[in-house]
Amino acid sequence: MRYRVLLALPLILGLLAVPAFAHHTFSVEYDASKCSSMTGTLTKVDWENPHVYFHVDLKDANNQVDSWSFEAVSVAYLKRSGIERQDFLDNIGKVVTVRACLGKITNLKRAAAETVTMADGRKLKVGSDYEHGQN
Repeated sequence: MRYRVLLALPLILGLLAVPAFAHHTFSVEYDASKCSSMTGTLTKVDWENPHVYFHVDLKDANNQVDSWSFEAVSVAYLKRSGIERQDFLDNIGKVVTVRACLGKITNLKRAAAETVTMADGRKLKVGSDYEHGQN
């Protein structure tokens, strides 16, 4: 019996370590030196943990529309800040401006959002101030 426990121990410890690798740091996926403001139409929000994602259609230099995905902080963090899912839903189909840091893999059209300015002018803090080292 003791032999079986010793054989199973590395497997059990390995499975416990998986969640630690599942969550990423900002610098693995995003570039804090490549942050900008982008304006487009809010199309969707995924209000779930571990991060909220919202999607914005942006026009490129040739007037072609690209759908971008923006990563925000967790649902709990947004709620503690007074931001609700309804704030996003009320702005679906409306023009918003997102301040975000671009993803390192540029063809994925992903960015880490710092703020989003809604159509009514409200500026919501939805991420850390990555470009100034506050993540």
